[in-house]
Amino acid sequence: MTVQYRFDSFLLNPATRELHEAGSLVVLPARAFDCLAYLIEHRDRAVGRDELIAAVWGRTEISEALLSHTVVKIRRALGDTGNEQRTIRTVPRFGYRWAGAVEDAGIGADAYVPSAAVTGTQARDDARATPLEDATPAAATLPHPASRVRVSPRALASAAVFLLVAVVLVFAVRRLPAPASAPAAPVAVGASATPSLAQAVPTAAPALVLPAEVAAPGEWRWLRLAVMDLVATRLRDGALPTLSSESVVGLLAGREGAAGVDLLDDHDLARVATLRVLPQVRLQDSRWHVRLEAHGMQRSAEADGEGADAIQAARIAADQLLRKLGRVPALPGAPPSSPELEELMQRSGAAMLADQLDRARALVAAAPEALQREPRVQERLAQLDLRAGAYAAVETRLHAALDRASDPPEPALRARMLITLAAADLRANRPDKAAALYGEAIALRAGAHDPEALGVAHLGRGAVLALGEHYDAALSEFAHARIALESAGDALGVASVDVNLGDLQLQRRRAADARATLAEAASEFERLGAREGRAHALVQLARAQAELLDPAAALATTDLFWPPESHTSNLRLRWTLAAARAAALAAAGRVAAARELAGRVLDETDPKVDALPRAQAQALQARLAERAGDVAAATQHATDAMLPVLRQGDPATWMRTALLRVRMPGKDDGGGEAARELHACADDGDDGCRLYAGLADAAMASAAGHREAALEAYAAAMRVAEHLDVPEDLVAAAEPAVDALVGASQLDSAREVAGRVAPWADRDARAARVQSVLFHALGDEDAARKADAVIARLAAPAPDS
Repeated sequence: MTVQYRFDSFLLNPATRELHEAGSLVVLPARAFDCLAYLIEHRDRAVGRDELIAAVWGRTEISEALLSHTVVKIRRALGDTGNEQRTIRTVPRFGYRWAGAVEDAGIGADAYVPSAAVTGTQARDDARATPLEDATPAAATLPHPASRVRVSPRALASAAVFLLVAVVLVFAVRRLPAPASAPAAPVAVGASATPSLAQAVPTAAPALVLPAEVAAPGEWRWLRLAVMDLVATRLRDGALPTLSSESVVGLLAGREGAAGVDLLDDHDLARVATLRVLPQVRLQDSRWHVRLEAHGMQRSAEADGEGADAIQAARIAADQLLRKLGRVPALPGAPPSSPELEELMQRSGAAMLADQLDRARALVAAAPEALQREPRVQERLAQLDLRAGAYAAVETRLHAALDRASDPPEPALRARMLITLAAADLRANRPDKAAALYGEAIALRAGAHDPEALGVAHLGRGAVLALGEHYDAALSEFAHARIALESAGDALGVASVDVNLGDLQLQRRRAADARATLAEAASEFERLGAREGRAHALVQLARAQAELLDPAAALATTDLFWPPESHTSNLRLRWTLAAARAAALAAAGRVAAARELAGRVLDETDPKVDALPRAQAQALQARLAERAGDVAAATQHATDAMLPVLRQGDPATWMRTALLRVRMPGKDDGGGEAARELHACADDGDDGCRLYAGLADAAMASAAGHREAALEAYAAAMRVAEHLDVPEDLVAAAEPAVDALVGASQLDSAREVAGRVAPWADRDARAARVQSVLFHALGDEDAARKADAVIARLAAPAPDS
């Protein structure tokens, strides 16, 4: 018998694991229920995040992002919000505490023993637990896929949109899925005293297919990657989670061919995948022979295939291996394509895996015109266009293929085309069209065995929803994406989901959480050898570090993706990296280098397709001009930067540039218009806009000589900054507030504000200046000299500036 707890209209019974509200059962995910129960049982104190994670998940490597998502789910179930915090209160930089009144409601029944079916379901759920395992199903919260998406000032940063393009490109190389497999055949546990490989390999553990060893003339070398990808795809079609070929290529970078390395028995690879598969391809007497050697969990299995071509032989071998692993190969689908088409797709796919994009395009260009018109080939060319940043070409090519009434693409291919087209639309700032396309792709593949397509489509729709401020729905989409991509063994796709989560945290001004999430994602991309994915994560990580007033760390992070041509072949992305690098240089005091790089962005980019990095460069030039006392240049650059694309893609920079524009003197009404835009954004409920709108009001009141109104506005702005608890925001509010308070001889209040930003006074010139102003006003000349020395050190030109 166990104690039950009553609070508000709820009754919690830990024994039966039930939560009731006014007699009706409230459904909570398992981890959320455990978290709720633990907080209530320890309601006499605050519970640290690490303690709560260990108690609920039973391990410590769970991210804090997962914990925060779980708390959101609990609050929502209890009718609470993060602003109200009536039930669960956040303890800053520590954890959580139960805040509501609780009374013991007597003794409840002991926990029941669930049925075998329930136990099995829970076991499967635990096995596939993910950082979004408790997300609400999309259907419960999503707006209609075709509904209009309102892009707001709090929009997801465009680096995530670039990342979606990269994920689609990864998805592009893979072959179309076969029809859904039959259920996996049961393994006869008692059939042999020696466990089979199928018994040894857990369901959720991924397989990894290595590049093939090819014993054939040199012109067949392309089969190394082509057969690897074909076998991996076939294993996934047989419901065996298998790491993506792109991930394998990255993992093996610099390792293949190293002396003494046995990839089948490599300990590092064993930590990535339980099962390693090595294909061996041999041409003998005009017949192709493919052998697959599978090794893992101290067990081995082999499978062989033979055919008139290597592709056919590889399929036969892969299906035989699936059967030996207790799986059922995918059912036969449409009649096979011509050998010529299959070879073209395999060879161009192998070239893309090797990052030989020109080679892939040349292979298509050399093919007969009839092959070039094939829908699959057109889709391949669209993928190459997407990677090159030629979004208009993607639209033209795929619309023609999709609208072909005489030869419409079959559902799997159509879904791939829709996903590619949606990625191009999203990158071209057409979220409405992208939302509809992602929704159509999801509807096409729902119920089909196509987890990769579903995962990428859900990820894309999540990004669109984030653009429209539907954050809970976006998180739900990301949860569906993660589950689908994990089921396919797609570590690269899962890392992409995590970057989107980090972006959401950053956009919601949770820079510390974002820093941790993005650092983990960048490490995962590096482990997988995904250059562009890593670059995307690092751009956002540098932004989070800048928000936390760690300019040295932000600059060091940009060093990791510099020079940009070593990390991406996409010219559009290179300019995004350049804009991020320029901002980090400026924050670190390398002003001349920052100004030069920002100037290059403005001089060499396309005003239409590179609008966001150009706006970011203009905003940076405005800040540098203001710092140098060039009012005219600062005003002009700020005016040029204040574009909708900056407000949508980098709202933090937009807000700060709007405030700068308000502070600039002039006869035009540019400052007033910027203030009105900040207030309109604040009226939408954005706390960041509320902060900067308040600072704008204070600046205008001060300029007009209304001291009391200015002081009140600064005090209100400081309260908002305290609530946000972002170092960059705190310093932005504290610097002018201390000036105003000292000018009004309110030194006690000035001391309180200055103390709030003192922790960053050794690395931020504005925070150091706040200390200097205060100490000079207090007459503490020793402390003032120390603060001035810090200012001089931070203002000293860097070696290259």
